[in-house]
Amino acid sequence: MSSDRTIDQSYLPSKWEGFIIADFMTSSARCAAKFMHVIYQRVKLGGISIRSFTMAHVSDSDDIVAKLLTESFSRMSYTDKLELITKGRPTPQLNLVKKTKRFERHFNIGNYARYNWMTGSTREQKLYCWDCLLFGADSGSWARDGYSDLGSLSKSAHRHQNASGHLRATIRLKTFGDTRIELQLDEQQRRGVILHNEKVKRNRGILKRLINCVVYLGKQECPFRGHDESVTSSNKGNYIELLDLVAEYDSDLHTHLATSTVFTGTSSRIQNDLISAVASVMTDSMKEELRKAPFVAVMLDETTDISNVAQMSYVLRYVTDDGIKERFFKYEDVTEDKRAEAIATRLLEFLRESGCIDKVVAQCYDGAAVMASGLNGVQAKVKETIPQALFIHCYAHILNLVLSKGASKIRECKVFFSHLSGLATFFSRSAKRTKLLDDICQHRLPRAAPTRWCFHSRLVCTVAEKTRELREVFEHIVDHHTEFDDETVHCSDGYITLLTSFDFSFWLKTFHAIFSYSDVVFEILQNKGFDMQFCLARVDQLQRQIEQEKGNFDSVYDETQALVGPPRGRGAQGDVRARYRELHCSVIDSLLTQISNRFSDHKKLEFLALLYPQQFGHYCNYFPTAALNSLMESYGGYFDQPRLHTELAVMYGMSDILGKSSADIHQFLLKKGLSESMKQVYTLSCIILTIPVSTASVERSFSALKRIKSYSRSTTGQVRLSDLA
Repeated sequence: MSSDRTIDQSYLPSKWEGFIIADFMTSSARCAAKFMHVIYQRVKLGGISIRSFTMAHVSDSDDIVAKLLTESFSRMSYTDKLELITKGRPTPQLNLVKKTKRFERHFNIGNYARYNWMTGSTREQKLYCWDCLLFGADSGSWARDGYSDLGSLSKSAHRHQNASGHLRATIRLKTFGDTRIELQLDEQQRRGVILHNEKVKRNRGILKRLINCVVYLGKQECPFRGHDESVTSSNKGNYIELLDLVAEYDSDLHTHLATSTVFTGTSSRIQNDLISAVASVMTDSMKEELRKAPFVAVMLDETTDISNVAQMSYVLRYVTDDGIKERFFKYEDVTEDKRAEAIATRLLEFLRESGCIDKVVAQCYDGAAVMASGLNGVQAKVKETIPQALFIHCYAHILNLVLSKGASKIRECKVFFSHLSGLATFFSRSAKRTKLLDDICQHRLPRAAPTRWCFHSRLVCTVAEKTRELREVFEHIVDHHTEFDDETVHCSDGYITLLTSFDFSFWLKTFHAIFSYSDVVFEILQNKGFDMQFCLARVDQLQRQIEQEKGNFDSVYDETQALVGPPRGRGAQGDVRARYRELHCSVIDSLLTQISNRFSDHKKLEFLALLYPQQFGHYCNYFPTAALNSLMESYGGYFDQPRLHTELAVMYGMSDILGKSSADIHQFLLKKGLSESMKQVYTLSCIILTIPVSTASVERSFSALKRIKSYSRSTTGQVRLSDLA
């Protein structure tokens, strides 16, 4: 807080007077500082002069003593005086010469050390007393006239430093700033300083309220502007309406909005400046995290917004002392050029701007050819510049492909899922049908997306759990056929038959069991807190669980037969049970084949086994040399192999580490202060935790994009869009 005796820094005149943000340590204050930097640049470009002290323009090469001879020290401002005293006395080399008949005496620069008050002027070529020059009352040879007689220098200097006038000047110099004489004498100036500081404090408070409103609306993803923001409008937009609401309970803000004629902080331009300031503070904070992070992984994906603009989302993953972080940085318009070379160029430029291009150890994208191709895709272009940037195909995307391709290759499965999708579409096309579904079933059917098989699993689970209620809905429609149109009645009659058919019920039970396992893995793959090693273990577990479903055929078949009766129709001829067993095994085998093929490219990740907790006991006797060699092939430049081998051998024998995951080991080393003692293992844990599993965080940024840039906000600019996100 500023003292009432000290002017709270320089201030901007006219409409910006008092809006000074300095030395605040809170987030709001940093936002205000960013905001005021923008305002300052505008004021400066607009030609408004900023009050500043004159001594700021004095370079070190200038003759300060000569300037003091022409401009009295007492006439300077307090800031100028303080700066001059802080700099200290100049001690230049002078060309003073005393000639005698026998020799020449030159000025010795060592006299400055001998007399701590002595100074000189290169222009006048004379010596002066620094203390008397600043605070001396007389105009003797050492104060104003200058001294140049080298013949009696010692005698004159000794006599001067014992003089009472010199002693008074020295005392005033040493105690300068303890007592502000000019402010004590000038009561009007003191009052002006107090009023100025109060104004600064009040305006800081106003600006803080504006920033808090901006942060609240941005966090809640609410639109800022209104269609009509005039005084007579009944709805001026969320930003102004929120300010008006706060002003009802805040007298300072109410007075500001009611009386301010120049700067109210409600214009669209000021809103953008405040949003930019908040986003800048957040970006700076994330860049500071990046600076401290040992390694970084980049995640990238592209989508189209409501304005049909191709938006590229940038997300970085890194490890801090607090754990794993996945931070969204920005959206970028890539509509003009979506070639691999152009995307890679933008990505590398972004990494350079973020100051982390040398720390990148992994890159994670979906399976699109332009991104994932090992020849000319983005990942190949990035590797040309960052060879250690290991490419990871998004595991959630791979699992999605496993389920979709594994099921769609069998005719009976494809028919089943088409019926299932039609079931959800039937209700979504009519409000009356949906109302009936809510009344009887009390649960709506999720709509399946062709590219998101986790949505199919939700639909399968819902239909499996609500089969009886769905039959009641369709039977109600048929029984009250006069209340519905012909298409609704016709479809309802067909769905009653479908829900009671053996085929549909059999596949519903089969996929309900399979999806109950895959949904768990989907949740794990979309959680940034799990490392690659843990996720691969869960994929292997899923494969074993699906394989075990082969042995559950008899129970699935018997339960279906008990529920809806034996198979009927064309498929009821011959050995029906054997035919269904063959189909059931075909589906399981297809899924297992897809998992094996699509999750097979993991030899490059063999080094993950080095920190596999379940194998530590085995590693005590048989060191994983192959995994260590795999690590050195991918990231050999980060490790001292003999030292790493030793640290791993020691770690495998530690009871405190036994059974701990990579994240647990990382935290253990930090908490126990072993990150330096076992630096190689610590580095290994950081790399393993930095490697991403999926691009789920990028997908979440797309959801935010749809909420921020909606139909009613389709004209949002690119910079404002990234700042709000």
